[in-house]
Amino acid sequence: MDPICRVKRLMAASLAAYLVSCPSAHTASATPSILNIPKADSPSSVQDLTTLTGAFDESLLNSPRAAHLRAQLGISKAAFAQALTLPNPSFFFLEDTAQRARQIGASVPIEGPWKIAFRLLLAKQQVRLADLEIQNNLWQLRATVRRAYLDVVMAKETVETLDTLMTLSKELEKTARKRFEADDVAAYDVERASLAGMQAEADYRQSLKRLEQSRQRLTVIMGKDYRKPVDVNHLPTFQLRAANDEMLPDFSKELPSLDSLVADGLKNRIDLKAVEQRMVVNTASMRNTVGNIIPNTQLNIGSSYSGNPPEGPPTKGMFVGVTQEVPVFNFQQGDIARLKATYIQFKREAASMKNVISEEVIAAYQQLSAARERLQLFQAKILPTSERVANMAKRGYEFGQNDITSTIAAQQANVQTRVNYLDAVRTYQQSLTDLEQAIGHPL
Repeated sequence: MDPICRVKRLMAASLAAYLVSCPSAHTASATPSILNIPKADSPSSVQDLTTLTGAFDESLLNSPRAAHLRAQLGISKAAFAQALTLPNPSFFFLEDTAQRARQIGASVPIEGPWKIAFRLLLAKQQVRLADLEIQNNLWQLRATVRRAYLDVVMAKETVETLDTLMTLSKELEKTARKRFEADDVAAYDVERASLAGMQAEADYRQSLKRLEQSRQRLTVIMGKDYRKPVDVNHLPTFQLRAANDEMLPDFSKELPSLDSLVADGLKNRIDLKAVEQRMVVNTASMRNTVGNIIPNTQLNIGSSYSGNPPEGPPTKGMFVGVTQEVPVFNFQQGDIARLKATYIQFKREAASMKNVISEEVIAAYQQLSAARERLQLFQAKILPTSERVANMAKRGYEFGQNDITSTIAAQQANVQTRVNYLDAVRTYQQSLTDLEQAIGHPL
């Protein structure tokens, strides 16, 4: 089976529509009178929306990185042709002028059938090793695509969040200007609100550049033209108690136990399987080396002519001979010693990798558990409270109960809370990716 099919089958358990389209209700940003604020690309200016599943599929099928990895399997399969290659015969011609003798013939090496069998078994194990290495590299490519996709999602949500802050700043500036015209506040409030709007605009412009960069990076990884960047879906709105999206944890389901995840990692990690397969290849190489201790027999056959025999007239005939090298000084002792030492090294490497896998699973599990708790706290308490505080500050300023500084600070704190929430989502996704990479299969 093609290794890409195996990796896709491995990933199929959790790659079904990671992002569900959910329209966001963002207020249109007011355009300043001096600066023309660029807007984020609309879906019409980029390619069709792509899900995480679509990004995986296109990267595995169309990315030059995946094509490069798959091409390695053809190279490894050439080992079968090499295993069936037999030694070449030799042609010889002998002219003895003193004896007026001439010999013409061929020397044909005769190889034991066990040598061909051992070479074929070795080639078979080498192809299996190459297959595992390709699967492991494709699995790493999957993680690269997922992280790049997450960067686009986070960049897009950051743009929308800063757009909201810019809109709120402009609305606050309008309120301050109305109160100033009514001689209710000083010009300081107008200038302070205007400054907050300029700062929000600068952050918004910078976030647009980051969004463009992350889109182009994901597009290139997927094997497409960067001039036609792909777009992704939004996260659900910040009222997440009823939202259902696989970018976010399902708190109704508990995480698997740590013991079961450690066992999964030791069972399913492709790189560990590759090390164990190297041990199998080493054993097959040892058999092949032992089989080569007995050298090939040389069969010599040809015609013979003697023009000056001691008795009688010139004679013609055939000759047949056998040459057998005797393994007295070279009986593959060097290769055998090297393969034995290599096998011990592979055993140590497998034990070391199991230790590393256990550590990686434990670390990723604890990080994921902490990220889930933080997201749950954001959804249940922090986001609703922050939104209420910002609305109360805005209404309080409109009715003259708050000053401009505290009102701007409350709005900025609310937006910063949303940015922190996005950072929590990123941390959760990165921890989930690390845990999946550690156990060797999707959760």
